[in-house]
Amino acid sequence: MDKESQNRLKHFAALKSKYQAANYEDSSPSSLFYLILRKVDLEIELSELEFNWLQEHELFETIEIIWLQQFRMGESKRLEAEFSHLKAKYKVAKKWESSLSSVLYPILWKLESGNSLTDSEVKLLQDNNLVQTVAIVQDIKCFTALKEKFQATKYQDSCPDSRLYKILNKLDIAVFT
Repeated sequence: MDKESQNRLKHFAALKSKYQAANYEDSSPSSLFYLILRKVDLEIELSELEFNWLQEHELFETIEIIWLQQFRMGESKRLEAEFSHLKAKYKVAKKWESSLSSVLYPILWKLESGNSLTDSEVKLLQDNNLVQTVAIVQDIKCFTALKEKFQATKYQDSCPDSRLYKILNKLDIAVFT
């Protein structure tokens, strides 16, 4: 047996172990199962035919692991799209996008989930000249205060574009004039 064949056998054994299929009897590197595991390991999406083959051979743990891995691959794209949406919504200047991403994403996520920012988070936004984002943060704080003042705290949305924010603002102005 040549070196390449030995390496393929070792690789197949390692993949079977990794994908919880060590008990699967076929260990031939020319098998469909080896192809499937190689594709999965290279993060190449499997076809319905390949999933059907795994089911026919009752490799259910392997299917579960593969499904989770493929979900994880898609999750990266979903996170990126979500972050892009939040950057647009909270008016993050394009020139700061890449350099602040790791710090900015949790801040935007906090805003989106209705949580208040700490003073240091607001300062970080200010220090990076994210003026429009800071203005939105101030509007959110104002909206939260108005909801408390007019006992509208059951209303979950904290977006300054909300109709309720405009109504409460008008009420607040009317009360003090």
